[in-house]
Amino acid sequence: MIIGFAVMSILALIACAFLYAKEAQVKDLSKQLFDEKGVSSHLRNEKHHEWERAETFQQEIIAHKQEIADIKATFKNSNDDGDFGKVIHWTNQMATSQTYYLTFVVDPNGRKIMNDFENRFKRSLFTNDERETCRRIGQSEVFDFISNRISNAQSPNYSEQLEIAYLTGQLESNYD
Repeated sequence: MIIGFAVMSILALIACAFLYAKEAQVKDLSKQLFDEKGVSSHLRNEKHHEWERAETFQQEIIAHKQEIADIKATFKNSNDDGDFGKVIHWTNQMATSQTYYLTFVVDPNGRKIMNDFENRFKRSLFTNDERETCRRIGQSEVFDFISNRISNAQSPNYSEQLEIAYLTGQLESNYD
């Protein structure tokens, strides 16, 4: 019987040691769970704040899109009324003789440019150096081309529609 009590007490001691180990393990697991809940709560809060910021930005985007649409509508309406000024639509049309005339004769700044071109490029063409002569002839041709286009525009037989047709290849003419 003493042996039975000894065995029972040893078993009880082993059970106590086992329970103590399990209790320590439960404490570690509960601590890990508490830490994970803290991190999870922190991440959940951050996620919530990020969602709030995203919603705020989304609302701002919608408001800005609405403002842009309103501005476009106002601009479109103001173009019809003439309140906003004159809109110039640029096209890729070739310059006509009339364009050269308006640019270099009618406009005061164009006249200054034309006088500057004349002073720079309309000088004695021929020199002892053949290359320099060719360069001066090339420079002179630009000035002569502009002058010829201006003369065409001042001609009484000039028609801009005919010149446009000629420039686009729809008509053959003697303009040059």
